[in-house]
Amino acid sequence: MPVRKRSFKAKGGFTLIELMMVILLLSILGAVAAPYLWSGAPAITISALSRKVADDIRYAQELALSRNNLDTPVSTNPYFLYRVRFNVAAPFCADANQYNIASDADNNGSWAENPNGSGQIESARNPVNGESFFCVSLDNGDYAGFTVSADFGGSVPGVVAFDQMGVPYDSDGARISSSKSITVSKGGESEVLTLTPYTGLVVR
Repeated sequence: MPVRKRSFKAKGGFTLIELMMVILLLSILGAVAAPYLWSGAPAITISALSRKVADDIRYAQELALSRNNLDTPVSTNPYFLYRVRFNVAAPFCADANQYNIASDADNNGSWAENPNGSGQIESARNPVNGESFFCVSLDNGDYAGFTVSADFGGSVPGVVAFDQMGVPYDSDGARISSSKSITVSKGGESEVLTLTPYTGLVVR
């Protein structure tokens, strides 16, 4: 009786960017869940929110690097940026005390449109819950009572943008060439994050 040989088809692996995105999403989830898992208390700590802020800035940088969630063709917007906007209101994120991740997908100079002329929502997708808007409220919900302040330079100091090489810029489009601080505070306590120039790496 002849023996049938099994044939195996090669399966494609993950790209480096896909693996980096998975690791980043897991770290964001870990930052949110850690206080509940380890302390058993409902309160979010300054350290936990600081980790989340750092991870969210990295998330915006990764989106700019990979052009994820972008329907606009390169011919329409060849120089695509994602912005992290601290305490800068957006149609999908109107609280005074908040931060959001937005784009100018149709390249018309108006950021965070909802929707733009092509029907797109100019926001990053929230990787935690899958929502089409990336908005972290510090006035309501789990993070109520916290403040996050930053000065990246430019005419709108609370804005940092990343290009397709991951390089950070201020709101006026000038490359950030010196370290910038992001301060997370609550109840007299604070923790400072540092955005490094040229690379955009956030360190605690």
